Amino acid sequence: MIEKRCRSLLLVLSCLLLFLSARADWKSEINELLKQREYEPALNLLEKTLPGLEQAERQEARGLLPFLYFKNNLPEEEKKALIDYFEEYGESQPLLSFLDFSVFNQALEYWSRWREEFPLISNINFLLPAAAEDRSIPEVLRIGFDLSAESYYKIQLEGNPLEGGLWTRGPHLIQLPLPFYFDQSYSLNLDVFLKTRSITIKKRLVLEFRIEKKSLSTQELLVQRQDSPPIKNVEGELAFFIGDTLIFKATKYLQRQIPVKVTIPPPNPPGTKPYMVPEKDQPYFRGISILDAVSAIAGVLKDWKKKPPARLPPSFVKKPEINFTFTSLEKQEIRTEVTIKLQPVKAEALTY
Repeated sequence: MIEKRCRSLLLVLSCLLLFLSARADWKSEINELLKQREYEPALNLLEKTLPGLEQAERQEARGLLPFLYFKNNLPEEEKKALIDYFEEYGESQPLLSFLDFSVFNQALEYWSRWREEFPLISNINFLLPAAAEDRSIPEVLRIGFDLSAESYYKIQLEGNPLEGGLWTRGPHLIQLPLPFYFDQSYSLNLDVFLKTRSITIKKRLVLEFRIEKKSLSTQELLVQRQDSPPIKNVEGELAFFIGDTLIFKATKYLQRQIPVKVTIPPPNPPGTKPYMVPEKDQPYFRGISILDAVSAIAGVLKDWKKKPPARLPPSFVKKPEINFTFTSLEKQEIRTEVTIKLQPVKAEALTY
Protein backbone atom coordinates (compact mmCIF):
# COMPACT_ATOMS: atom_id res chain seq x y z
CA MET A 1 0.00 0.00 0.00
CA ILE A 2 2.81 2.36 0.91
CA GLU A 3 4.69 1.42 -2.28
CA LYS A 4 1.65 2.28 -4.43
CA ARG A 5 1.32 5.68 -2.76
CA CYS A 6 5.00 6.37 -3.30
CA ARG A 7 4.73 5.40 -6.97
CA SER A 8 1.72 7.65 -7.52
CA LEU A 9 3.47 10.53 -5.77
CA LEU A 10 6.59 10.05 -7.89
CA LEU A 11 4.43 9.97 -11.01
CA VAL A 12 2.76 13.27 -10.09
CA LEU A 13 6.10 14.88 -9.31
CA SER A 14 7.62 13.71 -12.58
CA CYS A 15 4.65 15.09 -14.55
CA LEU A 16 4.97 18.39 -12.72
CA LEU A 17 8.68 18.59 -13.46
CA LEU A 18 8.07 17.83 -17.12
CA PHE A 19 5.41 20.55 -17.26
CA LEU A 20 7.71 23.08 -15.62
CA SER A 21 10.62 22.16 -17.87
CA ALA A 22 8.38 22.48 -20.92
CA ARG A 23 7.24 25.91 -19.76
CA ALA A 24 10.81 26.99 -19.10
CA ASP A 25 11.92 25.67 -22.53
CA TRP A 26 9.33 27.52 -24.65
CA LYS A 27 11.80 30.26 -25.49
CA SER A 28 14.40 27.89 -26.93
CA GLU A 29 11.76 25.96 -28.89
CA ILE A 30 10.29 29.10 -30.44
CA ASN A 31 13.78 30.41 -31.14
CA GLU A 32 14.65 27.24 -33.07
CA LEU A 33 11.43 27.42 -35.06
CA LEU A 34 12.04 31.07 -35.96
CA LYS A 35 15.61 30.34 -37.03
CA GLN A 36 14.15 27.85 -39.50
CA ARG A 37 11.42 30.36 -40.52
CA GLU A 38 8.69 28.09 -39.20
CA TYR A 39 6.43 31.00 -38.29
CA GLU A 40 3.11 29.17 -38.08
CA PRO A 41 4.29 26.44 -35.65
CA ALA A 42 6.02 29.11 -33.56
CA LEU A 43 2.76 31.08 -33.36
CA ASN A 44 0.76 27.99 -32.39
CA LEU A 45 3.27 27.13 -29.66
CA LEU A 46 3.23 30.66 -28.25
CA GLU A 47 -0.59 30.85 -28.21
CA LYS A 48 -0.75 27.58 -26.26
CA THR A 49 2.01 28.57 -23.83
CA LEU A 50 0.98 32.17 -23.13
CA PRO A 51 -2.04 31.55 -20.82
CA GLY A 52 0.05 29.50 -18.38
CA LEU A 53 3.05 31.82 -18.13
CA GLU A 54 3.94 33.73 -14.98
CA GLN A 55 3.83 37.51 -14.89
CA ALA A 56 7.62 37.82 -15.21
CA GLU A 57 7.58 36.07 -18.62
CA ARG A 58 4.31 37.41 -19.97
CA GLN A 59 5.71 40.72 -21.24
CA GLU A 60 8.23 39.04 -23.54
CA ALA A 61 5.62 36.55 -24.75
CA ARG A 62 3.04 39.26 -25.42
CA GLY A 63 5.72 41.35 -27.11
CA LEU A 64 6.58 38.47 -29.43
CA LEU A 65 2.94 37.69 -30.26
CA PRO A 66 2.22 40.65 -32.64
CA PHE A 67 5.55 40.01 -34.39
CA LEU A 68 4.49 36.42 -35.10
CA TYR A 69 1.06 37.60 -36.33
CA PHE A 70 2.93 39.93 -38.68
CA LYS A 71 5.09 37.07 -39.95
CA ASN A 72 1.96 34.95 -40.55
CA ASN A 73 0.20 37.81 -42.42
CA LEU A 74 -2.64 38.23 -39.88
CA PRO A 75 -3.07 42.05 -39.71
CA GLU A 76 -6.25 42.16 -37.61
CA GLU A 77 -4.84 39.83 -34.96
CA GLU A 78 -1.56 41.77 -35.07
CA LYS A 79 -3.24 45.12 -34.34
CA LYS A 80 -5.29 43.65 -31.50
CA ALA A 81 -2.13 42.15 -29.95
CA LEU A 82 -0.35 45.50 -30.31
CA ILE A 83 -3.18 47.31 -28.52
CA ASP A 84 -3.14 44.72 -25.72
CA TYR A 85 0.60 45.16 -25.27
CA PHE A 86 0.67 48.98 -25.33
CA GLU A 87 -2.35 49.28 -23.03
CA GLU A 88 -0.67 46.94 -20.51
CA TYR A 89 3.00 47.94 -20.68
CA GLY A 90 2.98 51.42 -22.22
CA GLU A 91 5.96 52.38 -24.37
CA SER A 92 8.25 49.84 -22.69
CA GLN A 93 9.87 47.71 -25.40
CA PRO A 94 10.09 43.92 -24.86
CA LEU A 95 13.63 42.61 -24.45
CA LEU A 96 13.36 39.39 -26.52
CA SER A 97 17.01 38.69 -25.69
CA PHE A 98 16.50 34.91 -26.06
CA LEU A 99 16.08 35.19 -29.84
CA ASP A 100 18.85 34.35 -32.27
CA PHE A 101 20.71 37.38 -33.61
CA SER A 102 19.16 37.14 -37.11
CA VAL A 103 15.62 36.93 -35.68
CA PHE A 104 16.31 39.52 -32.97
CA ASN A 105 17.25 42.16 -35.55
CA GLN A 106 13.92 41.70 -37.31
CA ALA A 107 11.97 41.90 -34.03
CA LEU A 108 13.93 44.99 -32.95
CA GLU A 109 13.21 46.75 -36.25
CA TYR A 110 9.53 45.77 -35.97
CA TRP A 111 9.14 47.22 -32.46
CA SER A 112 11.15 50.36 -33.24
CA ARG A 113 8.70 51.16 -36.03
CA TRP A 114 5.61 50.57 -33.89
CA ARG A 115 6.91 52.60 -30.97
CA GLU A 116 7.08 55.57 -33.34
CA GLU A 117 3.73 54.99 -35.06
CA PHE A 118 1.37 53.63 -32.40
CA PRO A 119 -0.80 56.47 -30.97
CA LEU A 120 -0.95 55.53 -27.29
CA ILE A 121 -3.01 57.75 -24.97
CA SER A 122 -1.72 57.58 -21.39
CA ASN A 123 -1.60 59.57 -18.14
CA ILE A 124 -5.26 60.60 -18.41
CA ASN A 125 -6.49 63.02 -15.72
CA PHE A 126 -8.70 66.00 -15.11
CA LEU A 127 -6.78 69.28 -15.06
CA LEU A 128 -7.96 71.85 -12.51
CA PRO A 129 -6.55 75.37 -12.08
CA ALA A 130 -4.02 75.41 -9.25
CA ALA A 131 -5.62 78.54 -7.80
CA ALA A 132 -9.15 77.07 -7.80
CA GLU A 133 -10.76 76.45 -4.42
CA ASP A 134 -11.39 72.89 -3.33
CA ARG A 135 -14.80 71.48 -4.33
CA SER A 136 -15.58 74.55 -6.45
CA ILE A 137 -17.68 74.16 -9.60
CA PRO A 138 -15.38 74.11 -12.66
CA GLU A 139 -16.11 76.40 -15.57
CA VAL A 140 -15.18 73.70 -18.09
CA LEU A 141 -14.01 70.08 -17.99
CA ARG A 142 -10.33 69.88 -18.93
CA ILE A 143 -9.03 66.40 -19.74
CA GLY A 144 -5.25 66.12 -20.09
CA PHE A 145 -3.23 63.20 -21.45
CA ASP A 146 0.01 62.23 -23.19
CA LEU A 147 0.11 61.05 -26.83
CA SER A 148 2.98 58.82 -27.96
CA ALA A 149 2.92 59.52 -31.72
CA GLU A 150 1.88 62.21 -34.17
CA SER A 151 -1.56 61.40 -35.51
CA TYR A 152 -4.69 62.85 -37.02
CA TYR A 153 -7.53 63.01 -34.53
CA LYS A 154 -11.29 63.39 -34.32
CA ILE A 155 -13.29 63.86 -31.11
CA GLN A 156 -16.93 62.83 -30.66
CA LEU A 157 -19.24 63.20 -27.67
CA GLU A 158 -22.12 60.72 -27.72
CA GLY A 159 -21.62 60.35 -31.48
CA ASN A 160 -21.66 64.12 -32.14
CA PRO A 161 -18.44 65.49 -33.73
CA LEU A 162 -16.70 68.20 -31.70
CA GLU A 163 -13.37 68.89 -33.40
CA GLY A 164 -10.51 67.35 -35.37
CA GLY A 165 -7.05 68.05 -36.71
CA LEU A 166 -3.45 66.97 -36.25
CA TRP A 167 -1.84 66.28 -32.88
CA THR A 168 1.92 66.09 -32.33
CA ARG A 169 3.63 63.77 -29.88
CA GLY A 170 3.39 65.01 -26.28
CA PRO A 171 0.80 66.38 -23.84
CA HIS A 172 -2.64 67.49 -25.05
CA LEU A 173 -5.84 68.91 -23.63
CA ILE A 174 -9.53 68.41 -24.39
CA GLN A 175 -11.96 71.04 -23.09
CA LEU A 176 -15.67 70.36 -22.71
CA PRO A 177 -18.46 72.55 -21.31
CA LEU A 178 -19.65 71.38 -17.92
CA PRO A 179 -22.93 69.45 -18.42
CA PHE A 180 -25.88 71.04 -16.66
CA TYR A 181 -27.95 67.89 -16.12
CA PHE A 182 -27.65 66.95 -12.41
CA ASP A 183 -31.04 65.33 -11.68
CA GLN A 184 -29.70 61.76 -11.58
CA SER A 185 -26.51 59.79 -12.21
CA TYR A 186 -25.53 59.16 -15.84
CA SER A 187 -22.50 58.78 -18.11
CA LEU A 188 -21.25 60.30 -21.37
CA ASN A 189 -19.02 58.60 -23.96
CA LEU A 190 -16.15 60.71 -25.25
CA ASP A 191 -14.55 58.97 -28.26
CA VAL A 192 -11.09 59.96 -29.54
CA PHE A 193 -10.20 58.63 -33.00
CA LEU A 194 -6.48 58.53 -33.84
CA LYS A 195 -4.98 57.73 -37.24
CA THR A 196 -1.33 57.22 -38.22
CA ARG A 197 0.24 55.72 -41.34
CA SER A 198 -0.07 52.19 -39.98
CA ILE A 199 -3.13 52.03 -37.74
CA THR A 200 -6.41 53.73 -36.82
CA ILE A 201 -7.77 53.29 -33.31
CA LYS A 202 -10.67 54.50 -31.21
CA LYS A 203 -10.07 55.33 -27.56
CA ARG A 204 -13.19 55.80 -25.45
CA LEU A 205 -13.20 57.87 -22.26
CA VAL A 206 -16.35 57.40 -20.18
CA LEU A 207 -17.36 60.43 -18.09
CA GLU A 208 -19.31 59.12 -15.10
CA PHE A 209 -21.50 61.63 -13.24
CA ARG A 210 -22.56 60.39 -9.80
CA ILE A 211 -25.33 62.57 -8.38
CA GLU A 212 -26.41 62.49 -4.73
CA LYS A 213 -29.10 64.76 -3.32
CA LYS A 214 -29.39 65.57 0.39
CA SER A 215 -32.19 67.37 2.23
CA LEU A 216 -30.78 69.98 4.59
CA SER A 217 -32.00 70.42 8.13
CA THR A 218 -33.34 73.77 9.33
CA GLN A 219 -30.06 74.72 11.02
CA GLU A 220 -27.95 73.71 7.99
CA LEU A 221 -30.27 75.64 5.69
CA LEU A 222 -29.98 78.75 7.88
CA VAL A 223 -26.18 78.62 7.91
CA GLN A 224 -26.11 78.03 4.17
CA ARG A 225 -28.32 81.04 3.46
CA GLN A 226 -26.14 83.24 5.67
CA ASP A 227 -22.98 82.17 3.85
CA SER A 228 -24.41 82.24 0.32
CA PRO A 229 -23.83 85.29 -1.92
CA PRO A 230 -26.75 87.50 -2.96
CA ILE A 231 -28.92 86.09 -5.75
CA LYS A 232 -28.36 87.68 -9.14
CA ASN A 233 -31.03 88.40 -11.72
CA VAL A 234 -31.11 86.12 -14.76
CA GLU A 235 -30.88 87.99 -18.07
CA GLY A 236 -30.83 85.08 -20.58
CA GLU A 237 -30.19 81.35 -20.99
CA LEU A 238 -28.93 79.12 -23.81
CA ALA A 239 -29.59 75.35 -23.57
CA PHE A 240 -28.29 72.40 -25.62
CA PHE A 241 -30.23 69.12 -25.84
CA ILE A 242 -29.30 65.63 -27.08
CA GLY A 243 -32.66 64.07 -27.77
CA ASP A 244 -34.88 64.97 -24.82
CA THR A 245 -31.97 65.28 -22.36
CA LEU A 246 -30.61 68.69 -21.36
CA ILE A 247 -26.81 68.41 -21.57
CA PHE A 248 -25.33 71.92 -21.52
CA LYS A 249 -26.75 75.20 -20.31
CA ALA A 250 -25.19 78.68 -20.37
CA THR A 251 -26.76 81.43 -18.25
CA LYS A 252 -26.05 85.15 -18.39
CA TYR A 253 -26.65 87.15 -15.22
CA LEU A 254 -27.25 90.84 -14.67
CA GLN A 255 -26.59 92.42 -11.29
CA ARG A 256 -28.66 95.54 -10.82
CA GLN A 257 -26.58 97.20 -8.13
CA ILE A 258 -23.07 97.56 -9.46
CA PRO A 259 -20.67 99.13 -6.98
CA VAL A 260 -18.76 102.06 -8.44
CA LYS A 261 -15.30 102.78 -7.11
CA VAL A 262 -13.58 105.95 -8.24
CA THR A 263 -9.88 106.28 -7.49
CA ILE A 264 -8.99 109.91 -6.65
CA PRO A 265 -5.34 110.71 -7.45
CA PRO A 266 -3.20 112.46 -4.82
CA PRO A 267 -2.79 116.24 -5.02
CA ASN A 268 -0.10 117.73 -7.22
CA PRO A 269 3.14 118.80 -5.51
CA PRO A 270 3.14 122.38 -4.25
CA GLY A 271 3.90 124.98 -6.85
CA THR A 272 3.06 122.80 -9.83
CA LYS A 273 0.15 122.42 -12.21
CA PRO A 274 -0.91 119.42 -14.28
CA TYR A 275 0.24 121.08 -17.50
CA MET A 276 3.55 122.47 -16.24
CA VAL A 277 6.91 120.73 -16.03
CA PRO A 278 8.08 120.65 -12.38
CA GLU A 279 11.20 122.55 -11.46
CA LYS A 280 14.30 120.42 -10.98
CA ASP A 281 15.45 122.08 -7.78
CA GLN A 282 12.32 121.16 -5.81
CA PRO A 283 12.96 118.59 -3.05
CA TYR A 284 10.00 116.47 -4.19
CA PHE A 285 11.77 115.60 -7.45
CA ARG A 286 15.33 115.05 -6.31
CA GLY A 287 16.95 111.85 -7.68
CA ILE A 288 20.25 109.97 -7.71
CA SER A 289 23.09 110.05 -10.18
CA ILE A 290 23.37 107.59 -13.09
CA LEU A 291 26.55 106.06 -11.62
CA ASP A 292 24.79 105.38 -8.32
CA ALA A 293 21.88 103.78 -10.17
CA VAL A 294 24.20 101.55 -12.23
CA SER A 295 26.09 100.38 -9.14
CA ALA A 296 22.82 99.65 -7.33
CA ILE A 297 21.54 97.58 -10.26
CA ALA A 298 24.85 95.69 -10.45
CA GLY A 299 24.57 94.85 -6.75
CA VAL A 300 21.03 93.56 -7.20
CA LEU A 301 22.07 91.36 -10.14
CA LYS A 302 24.99 89.98 -8.14
CA ASP A 303 22.71 89.04 -5.28
CA TRP A 304 20.16 87.55 -7.68
CA LYS A 305 22.77 85.24 -9.22
CA LYS A 306 23.52 83.81 -5.78
CA LYS A 307 19.92 82.83 -5.18
CA PRO A 308 18.35 79.88 -7.03
CA PRO A 309 15.51 80.93 -9.36
CA ALA A 310 12.10 80.61 -7.81
CA ARG A 311 10.13 77.65 -9.17
CA LEU A 312 6.82 78.79 -10.57
CA PRO A 313 3.80 76.84 -9.35
CA PRO A 314 2.04 74.70 -11.99
CA SER A 315 -0.92 76.31 -13.72
CA PHE A 316 -2.98 73.13 -13.41
CA VAL A 317 -3.06 70.18 -11.04
CA LYS A 318 -4.00 66.63 -12.05
CA LYS A 319 -7.02 65.03 -10.41
CA PRO A 320 -8.54 61.59 -11.11
CA GLU A 321 -12.00 62.94 -10.27
CA ILE A 322 -13.88 66.21 -9.68
CA ASN A 323 -16.12 66.85 -6.67
CA PHE A 324 -18.37 69.83 -6.01
CA THR A 325 -21.60 70.71 -4.20
CA PHE A 326 -24.31 73.20 -5.08
CA THR A 327 -27.92 74.17 -4.37
CA SER A 328 -30.41 75.37 -6.98
CA LEU A 329 -32.30 78.64 -6.75
CA GLU A 330 -35.64 76.83 -6.95
CA LYS A 331 -34.98 74.30 -4.16
CA GLN A 332 -32.48 75.76 -1.73
CA GLU A 333 -33.31 73.12 0.89
CA ILE A 334 -31.78 70.42 -1.39
CA ARG A 335 -28.00 70.11 -1.64
CA THR A 336 -26.62 68.25 -4.66
CA GLU A 337 -23.24 66.54 -4.46
CA VAL A 338 -21.60 65.78 -7.82
CA THR A 339 -18.66 63.46 -8.49
CA ILE A 340 -17.22 63.23 -12.01
CA LYS A 341 -14.87 60.34 -12.80
CA LEU A 342 -12.90 59.31 -15.87
CA GLN A 343 -13.05 55.66 -16.91
CA PRO A 344 -10.79 54.90 -19.91
CA VAL A 345 -11.82 51.90 -22.03
CA LYS A 346 -9.28 49.74 -23.87
CA ALA A 347 -8.69 51.04 -27.38
CA GLU A 348 -9.93 49.16 -30.41
CA ALA A 349 -8.50 48.98 -33.92
CA LEU A 350 -10.55 50.25 -36.85
CA THR A 351 -10.43 49.05 -40.45
CA TYR A 352 -9.97 52.47 -42.04
